[in-house]
Amino acid sequence: MRCSVRPIVATERHLGPPRRRDTLALVLQAHSSMIPPQSSTGRLRVAVVGAGRMAHLHLKALRRVPTPHSVVAVCDTQEAAARELAALAGAIPYTSLATLLGDARPQLVHVCTPAGTHFEPARTALEAGANVFVEKPFVETEREARDLLVAARARGLILCAGHQQVRDPAYLALMQRVSALGEIVQVDSRFTFNPGTVTLGPRALATQLLDILPHPLSSLMSALEQVNGDGAAIDVAAVVAEPTELYALLRAGDVLGSLTVSLRARPVASTLTVTGRGGALTADFIRTSVTGAANPGTGPIEKVFNPIVEGWQMAAGAVAGVSRRLITGGNYPGVAELIGDFYSAVARHRPSPFAPDHLQRLTAMYEVLATHVRGAVERVVVQRPEQRPPSPTAPLAVLTGARGFFGKEIARSLASRGFRVRGVTRSPDLDDPNVHEWRAVDLGRPVPPDVFAGASVVIHAAVEAAGGYAGHQRNTIDATRNVLAAMQAADCRQLVYVSSLSVLRPPRTPWERQDERTPLAPPDARRFGAYAWGKTEAERVVSNEAPGRGVATRILRPAALVSRGNPDLPGLVGRRLFGRWHLGLGRPGLPFSVCDVGDAATVVAWCTEHFDTAPPVVNLIDDAIPTRGRLLAAFRAGGWRGRMVWMPIPLFALLFSAARLAIGVLTLHRPARFAVWGIFRPRRYDTSVSAGLLAAARAWAPSAERVVHYARR
Repeated sequence: MRCSVRPIVATERHLGPPRRRDTLALVLQAHSSMIPPQSSTGRLRVAVVGAGRMAHLHLKALRRVPTPHSVVAVCDTQEAAARELAALAGAIPYTSLATLLGDARPQLVHVCTPAGTHFEPARTALEAGANVFVEKPFVETEREARDLLVAARARGLILCAGHQQVRDPAYLALMQRVSALGEIVQVDSRFTFNPGTVTLGPRALATQLLDILPHPLSSLMSALEQVNGDGAAIDVAAVVAEPTELYALLRAGDVLGSLTVSLRARPVASTLTVTGRGGALTADFIRTSVTGAANPGTGPIEKVFNPIVEGWQMAAGAVAGVSRRLITGGNYPGVAELIGDFYSAVARHRPSPFAPDHLQRLTAMYEVLATHVRGAVERVVVQRPEQRPPSPTAPLAVLTGARGFFGKEIARSLASRGFRVRGVTRSPDLDDPNVHEWRAVDLGRPVPPDVFAGASVVIHAAVEAAGGYAGHQRNTIDATRNVLAAMQAADCRQLVYVSSLSVLRPPRTPWERQDERTPLAPPDARRFGAYAWGKTEAERVVSNEAPGRGVATRILRPAALVSRGNPDLPGLVGRRLFGRWHLGLGRPGLPFSVCDVGDAATVVAWCTEHFDTAPPVVNLIDDAIPTRGRLLAAFRAGGWRGRMVWMPIPLFALLFSAARLAIGVLTLHRPARFAVWGIFRPRRYDTSVSAGLLAAARAWAPSAERVVHYARR
């Protein structure tokens, strides 16, 4: 519901002589437009800028903020995203920040736009008289930080950065016990992170490294400031940087600080260790616990019992931390607490949780370290051999999702067969040698037709990989519809669509063999999970709308994609438990369909060139690996050494459903219906069409003459 905003209007008896009435009214109205009004209910008026994942996280965290507040407006340049978040918040959606600030006049603004774009919306909100909470990283340079802080100070406003680790319960417990460690000697901050895909180029990896850097850096800087009470400057003593690694040694007076950030080191970790002459304590931000005996460890009893004490602390802390997250539903401990402190400061006209000097010092350090990382990227790029550009007469294939796991393999296969590849993604990987040009495009929004200009064929492989239903609606279903519209506008008439085997309806009997004629799952079948639902509805869009737009289609439905060179169990087969041990679902003899990612990419490239003769729909399955046991044997032949503990699928489905119900009871939230058995039950397929296509693709060795002929079609 839109909240009415009443400007300050003087009554006629206060307007003075008639000749001065209009002038005075204009002055009063102009003055009122610069000061956000106090809510008539005493609640803070809140707006959110940016409607992505972090904005949803902030909205969820606000449920735990005690300061009375109302989210009155949401802004995002994508109207659909703004409407979606606004519906969750009960707010008004906007696509223009200036319009939002003029209409809603919030007292507090959350800036949740992508990293590197925080400065302008934060400054605009400050100039409109709003206090601002900025997601990490705060801003990119010390100058930007100084400009924002000066603007806030001039208007009597406050700023806060989303460095939530300093409000994590583990950090607070650690700092409360620091005095027991005696004179502090060293503070170590360690953050190791899994980037999801190891095939990215150095620029893309460095971007991920810099995106996570504020987490360990903010906790390290805050701890150094707190343990070094004399206010000594924090200097950089040494830095070693690579696109995937950053090691820095800092000095604050007599206290040393070490920073370790890595995308390759394992296990994943996020810790802060404070070491003094009297012992050491470690805050574990993954488990939200503090470990350490806090003694020198020099006596014989301490040497014996310290590992026992610390082991007990780690076990108890892990159980408590996981339980707390399951009950509260929080994936980012400290976010709600930090936002709550900021709201309280705004409501009570108190200083920000982060002092201005801290924010400026932290941003300056971030800028220095980011410069080292970017310099490392340039060194790596310069050392790489220059790639030979494709022939300008080569056929152009436009590939959406070119940065993904499957997309990279498709690009490699297309490029090796003489195609020029234009990659389409939100964040290009400029170092991929198989993509000859990039277009940074959000397919969830209307797509400019020139993205597909000159293309002989479009391969649509983009998909929301890990999001929920809202993410798949936007980035799978809506994106597919936008691709079709842009292809029609660009007069591009051939589409190879990468679907999924999960789009087929579940088998009616255990012995049913499904094939290309098996119908899709029923409309809006959300009980099969967000991914299956999104891919099903997207293929339905292709089948129903492409003919009307004059677009011919070839639909490929790959089974679970595996890489024998980098074995990783598909989720429907099992999950790693601990070390080499994995939980297997079913038994080795049960059927399970897979396809090697390299073979699947070759099939996509084959269909791209042989579009006219390619089958209209293919369930892409490697019939040489028909069961779970055969898949494990293929993995072991490639060096995999995992061990399996098998669980019957019906038992797993029962336990999984019971766990969801228990969590729902604890959180007072009824879980949505989820067809666990329908998702995990074994399926059987007729692979005759797939076998013929795989054989043709594997034997395919296109000559230069054939490629040139294709380019002239």
